[in-house]
Amino acid sequence: MRAPRCTIDSSCVIALDHLNLLPQLSLLFSRVMIPKAVRQDLFKRRATKDRLQGLFDSYAFIERWAEYDPGTVAFLLAERARQGMKDRGEVEAVVQASQVGATVIVDDRWGRELAARADLDHHGTFWVLERFYELKFISASVLRRQFRDLQQRGIRLPWTEANLLLIRIGEEPLANT
Repeated sequence: MRAPRCTIDSSCVIALDHLNLLPQLSLLFSRVMIPKAVRQDLFKRRATKDRLQGLFDSYAFIERWAEYDPGTVAFLLAERARQGMKDRGEVEAVVQASQVGATVIVDDRWGRELAARADLDHHGTFWVLERFYELKFISASVLRRQFRDLQQRGIRLPWTEANLLLIRIGEEPLANT
């Protein structure tokens, strides 16, 4: 059976790129589709743009993805704008995943709620790291170090869940979560 496809939002790309784990997504997904709005968000910083360009050039399974229903995206963005937020990357990731039957990798709470409303399989960075551990791609100590690195970088994750996982696998929980 072929691995599923996913779309991914900016915060997950940033976190996984910081850990140098974007290429390892091929262990979980046959295709990682990065929506146009996510690329535009990530390309605002030169270093991120260069790293992402390098990933596109090096890994065929990481793809630029720009196909989506603009009407659905506009409708959902209008809903979000009424709440005073701008989350085009999350909206495009969810709409695109809905169109092609992909999983959505999104950390933003509203993005996960949107994916759930669309009845899509959705997860975040925490899930990706947990899966890498469960599949024995990373050790318990490496997982703890990765969580610590993300925490020090100010990445928002479910830290209570991360500490419970660390305790369950025999590692010390992180401080200041």
